[in-house]
Amino acid sequence: MYARLRNLDLATLRSFVTIAETGSMTKAASRLYMTQSAISMQIKRLEGSLDLILFERTSGGMLVTSAGEQLLNYAKQMLELNDDVVGRLTAAEFEGELRLGVPDDIIFPRLPEVLKQYARDFPRVKVRLMVELTKKLKTMYANGQLDLIITTEFDADKGGEVISEEKLEWVGAKGGSAWRQRPLPMTITRNCAFKDIAFRELKKAGISWEEVAGLDNVAVVEALNSADFGVSVEMQSTVITGREVIEHKGQLPELPAHKIVLYTPANNSDQLSAAMADYLRLGYS
Repeated sequence: MYARLRNLDLATLRSFVTIAETGSMTKAASRLYMTQSAISMQIKRLEGSLDLILFERTSGGMLVTSAGEQLLNYAKQMLELNDDVVGRLTAAEFEGELRLGVPDDIIFPRLPEVLKQYARDFPRVKVRLMVELTKKLKTMYANGQLDLIITTEFDADKGGEVISEEKLEWVGAKGGSAWRQRPLPMTITRNCAFKDIAFRELKKAGISWEEVAGLDNVAVVEALNSADFGVSVEMQSTVITGREVIEHKGQLPELPAHKIVLYTPANNSDQLSAAMADYLRLGYS
C-alpha cells in the first residue's frame, strides 16, 4: 500500500525562504504583508509535516539548519518556476521603457533580484538603469530625465519616501588590521556620500586619516578594501564577499544612520513606474 503523498504549500515555502533570507520572522512577515503569528504558524505546520527542524533560533536571528538548507534549495526552485508561470500567463502586455536611477554603492546585493522580478512580470518593458551619485540623480529626476530614483541620504527631501534606514559601519577585509593603523587609511571614493560624515566623526574622535588617492570607482574601493589596504564606510547590508563590518570595540567612532530614499511622482498613474516602486520597497525593506 502506497503512502499518501504530501503536498508542499507554496505560500508556506515563500515564508520559509523569506525568513531564511532575512534571518528574522518579523522582517519576513513585514515583507510578505503578514502578521508574525501567521507566519510562525506556517513554519510550525511545515516543520510538523516534514518532521524536521528547519530553523535554529539564536540571539543573532533565525539560522537555517542543515535540513533547512536542503529544503531551501528546492523551495527556491519551486517558487521561481511558480512565479515564472504565473507571470508569463497572467501578465498584461505592457510595453515601454522605464528609466531608473540608483547610486552604485547600493546596487548589490538587492537590486539584481528586484530587476529580475520586474522583468518576470513585465517582460516587454525595457529598464534603462542610470548609475550616478545621489546628487546627480536628484538633478536628473527633477529635470524629468528619470522616472524614479533611489538615493542614499542622511534625510529625505520633500517628495522622498524612506524605504530603509541603516546605521553606517566601518568596513574592512575579513580578519584585516588596516583599521588599527594611524593615520587611518581610507579606501573611499572621492564623491562618496558617506565621506564627509566619516571624516567629521574621525576628527571629533581625534583620529588622523589619509585617503588612498584617486579612487573614483566603487569596484576598486571594494577590491582594495578586501585586500586590507584600508577601511571604508558603508551600510551593513551592502557589504559583499571578502569584507566584513569591523568589530573595533570603540577604537573607531560610532557612525550615524543613513537612509535609502525612493523618489517617485506623487499620485503616480504610470503603472510601470508604480509597480517598480513597489518592487523597490519590498527589495530594500
